[in-house]
Amino acid sequence: MNAFIQNILVIAALILAVVFLVRKYIWKKKKPKKGCGGNDDCGCH
Repeated sequence: MNAFIQNILVIAALILAVVFLVRKYIWKKKKPKKGCGGNDDCGCH
């Protein structure tokens, strides 16, 4: 029974790590089309 719980925890940790990496590096949010850097006064601040 102890090995069963340990396997579930390892698989859950692996799934969480993969989801984190996919969200961080592959699934990027779309940036606004206007540039909000510098002195362009886009009104987004």
